[in-house]
Amino acid sequence: MIIIRASTIDTILGSYEQLSDVERRIGDFIVKNVAEIPHLSVREIAEGSGTSSASVSRFVRRVGYQSFSDLRLAVTEQLAVTVRKEGANAAQAVSMDDLEGSVNLVLATKITELEATVRGLDPSRLRQAVSLIRSADSVVFGAAGNSINVCANLSFKLGQIGIRTVCPPNTDSMVLASLALGPRDVLVLVSASGRSRRLQTALDNAEDAGCATLIITSNPASPLARRCDVVLDAVSRDHLLGMEHFSSTLSAVFVADLLFALVLSQDVDPAERATLEFKSLGHDKSATPPLL
Repeated sequence: MIIIRASTIDTILGSYEQLSDVERRIGDFIVKNVAEIPHLSVREIAEGSGTSSASVSRFVRRVGYQSFSDLRLAVTEQLAVTVRKEGANAAQAVSMDDLEGSVNLVLATKITELEATVRGLDPSRLRQAVSLIRSADSVVFGAAGNSINVCANLSFKLGQIGIRTVCPPNTDSMVLASLALGPRDVLVLVSASGRSRRLQTALDNAEDAGCATLIITSNPASPLARRCDVVLDAVSRDHLLGMEHFSSTLSAVFVADLLFALVLSQDVDPAERATLEFKSLGHDKSATPPLL
């Protein structure tokens, strides 16, 4: 099982939205054959990806390296090979023909997503995000697709500790809710691609209101991210699993749960805050009040 523990592959995947079709073919080849990259030449990568040596050189510069030698050295230094006792030849694609290998591949990919997300979190941005949420009159959420579930979860948890949140059930309603934003509110967006046009409208409304904006995204170079006050990067490796059009939310959920834990930790009495849910919902859960 191949695991990249630093940023070279994450950089390629993170810039995927900005790459041309030719550059994507080169990126796909590098990601899928990462263990071989230290032993390949520019010409061999060009042949393997069906492109040209000139295209590979342009790709290397596009993802932030001065030369292919620099990229190859970075991959060599960052490559960590985990040899499992049962079968070193783990699956390189999810398949029902190799369930054990597929399980290991998905697990390793998700672990690496979380590791890369943690490495990329900027403490100053986290502090700013927590401060914005704690001081806001209302926290208004915006998302599309399955990212709405991330917003709903964080909204519910923040509501449990007395923070006023607004999280409508669909994107159109979220855009409408953004029309009521005030200068002391905060708009929290969750968008893997950072390209949703409807969320652009919500962000327009936030800017008109003069309120702060925060985004959790897998594409920190996206149009939405470039406009937000605080950007928290939730690394995605869905492309490794052939799921580029069906993004998962694991990293975004992790960042959201981290934000909640940090917000809760800043409360004068977190245990007392935790009793708020019991007062309103405890009887429904047949629960006993938390110990203070």
